[in-house]
Amino acid sequence: MCCPLGYGVLFCLIVGNICGSIVARRSFGGELNVQSAYYILGIMVVFAALMGVYNVKKDTRRHRKWMLRMVVYFATAISARVIMAAASKIVSVIGTYYSIWRCDEVLNLLTDPQDVQSWFPQCVTAGVNPAAVWVAVHAASNGGPLYFASSVRAVQGMALWIATLIHVVAVEFYIHKTESANQVRDGFVLEPLDYSEDSATPY
Repeated sequence: MCCPLGYGVLFCLIVGNICGSIVARRSFGGELNVQSAYYILGIMVVFAALMGVYNVKKDTRRHRKWMLRMVVYFATAISARVIMAAASKIVSVIGTYYSIWRCDEVLNLLTDPQDVQSWFPQCVTAGVNPAAVWVAVHAASNGGPLYFASSVRAVQGMALWIATLIHVVAVEFYIHKTESANQVRDGFVLEPLDYSEDSATPY
């Protein structure tokens, strides 16, 4: 990573993670398992990036390892979305899962007064503050916007933690399996231990 570009990426990464940490407080209902997953993931990404930049001129092999970790950790959110999409369908089929919602969130998605009165009467009781009352919403991906959102909220934290575990194990496995092929530095490239300039393939 060239120094100006590398420092620029690191700066944007830190700013992005700070903003993401702020949003995590409310993301998918702001449940603690979701918040903790986002915060831990942000720390992992920034730490790996800092270690990569620190080793860029000291040890190319360590720099490579930390940059690989950073990129793979950063991609965890993508895998989490895939897991979340599958898991929300599964919990909907099981049919016994719920997530907790504030009444003002329910009223934002469930606009029919009769439906609100039928399913969540505590949200429309006279004198009730909708922002201070919580209700359980059935997780059902085929039951309308509110129930679909509930199915996503119910599995979001689990999806993040499973994706994080998968990515951590996968990148360490890859680093271990490719260790022998990244021993000798030739310019900006790492080559196997038996590499010599005479054996290099001309381009």
